[in-house]
Order: sequence, then C-alpha cells, then structure tokens
Amino acid sequence: MNVPLGVRTTSTLKLAARLTWATVSTTKTGEAKDALERGDFEGAFRIVEEAVGAAPDDPEARELYAVTHLAKAIRLSDRAREARRQELIRRAIDYDVEFEDTADVSRMFDEALAAIEDVLRVQPGHWKALLLKASLLFRKDRVAGRPQALEILAKLADADPTNRQVPFTIRKIERPCPRCEDTGFCSYCKGRGSKRFLRIESKCAKCYGRGICPACGLL
Repeated sequence: MNVPLGVRTTSTLKLAARLTWATVSTTKTGEAKDALERGDFEGAFRIVEEAVGAAPDDPEARELYAVTHLAKAIRLSDRAREARRQELIRRAIDYDVEFEDTADVSRMFDEALAAIEDVLRVQPGHWKALLLKASLLFRKDRVAGRPQALEILAKLADADPTNRQVPFTIRKIERPCPRCEDTGFCSYCKGRGSKRFLRIESKCAKCYGRGICPACGLL
C-alpha cells in the first residue's frame, strides 16, 4: 500500500530531528565527560548546559547536568559555610553570641541554593539534591530552616523508606544539637578551626580544622 507523500515527508522530518538531537547530545555529553576527566570542571559545566539546551529530554544529558550542578552546589555550600566561619573570627564574635550573616555570606548561601534548584529543575525528584537542599536550608538558618528541611525530608522518607540517609539526617535536624548548643560550630575550638597553646596555633583535632561541629555540622 502506498503511503501518502505528506505523511512520509512529516515522518522523515521527525526522524531527522530526532537524529539531530541525538547527535548533538551525544557529542556534547561526550565533550563534557572528556572535560571532567581533564579536570576542567568549568568547561564541563558550560558544555553540559549546552547539551541540555540542545536536547532537554535526553536522559544522559540531564543526568550529567544534575551531577555537575550538584557538585557546584556542594562547593558553593562549603564556601558559604567557610565564609561564615571566617566572619566569626574577623568580627570577633563569641561562640555563644547570636549573630546575623553579612550580606556577602547570605548571598553565598543563596547562590548554593540556586545551584540546587538548577538540579531540581532538570530532575525534580533527585534525592541527593533534595537532601542537600534540606541540609543547606537548616545550615543557613537553624530556626527558620528547620521546619522547611524536615518537610523536604519527610517527603523523601515517604518516597523511599529504604534510604537510610534520610532518617539519619532527620535525627540530626529535628532536635537541637546538645554538643554545640545548636550553633553548628565545633564547641572545642569555638568555630575557629584551631587551638592556641603556649602561643602556638595548631589545627583543632576535633573538627580537623574546619570549625564545624562533628555531631551535626557535617550535613
């Protein structure tokens, strides 16, 4: 039976479009992986964004996008936390004194959260991104962030009861930490990351120089 010309042409165009998308995506994701192997994270980040832009439904491109943007979010989160610690030292804020982040530190936390939202835009159910989002919301503001974090974690627990990291994180967030008085900083070095003895400065042995509470801060 002869197929009408219009149908055949439409089919051919659709097939060509699919093949073009696949070619672009495969090439771009391959370039991104090569860049990652070379240690060129910024290059891989840029290329994978191009890959998702060219083929937004390609699962390989979306997965690589999630991986690179989650890595960026983790890096930004660590940077924000370190900036806060440095501000404690610079402003000579005592360990048990309440304080507000400077505009720069607050902006760093917002940038980390924005990177997580980039992951969730491509993969809304990405559990690692959601777990990091909950932890970061709590880390940014322990009072306001606690209920938001627990809401996210409760949904993750319902979605996958076998995931052991979720209840572990819930236990760390749902109650104030007794070791650090819920500051998130190492109580041994008061968040400084170092101890002074006989005028000699040495790395804090409890938090390995990070100034973070080893019980609740490493979320």
